[in-house]
Amino acid sequence: MKITLKTAGLFSRYLPEGTKGNLAELEVKDGATPVDVARQIGAPTDTKCLIVVNGTAVPPSQHDIFTLNDGDAMSFMPPLKGG
Repeated sequence: MKITLKTAGLFSRYLPEGTKGNLAELEVKDGATPVDVARQIGAPTDTKCLIVVNGTAVPPSQHDIFTLNDGDAMSFMPPLKGG
């Protein structure tokens, strides 16, 4: 199945080679979770990143069990830092 993946910040470096900007279409296995996608692109899975699927934030406790569907749009963003 295919999803659209948008990244922000330093996570853009994990997009497939040849990707322009911060948006890529990815082929992922059926039943993939956000953690599966992170592993597939070589991104860290142990960070408290923000994941949004189709405009709705996925709680961190659901990152490894939320099932993606064909055509989903997923955003993968690093944690915000502030002071």
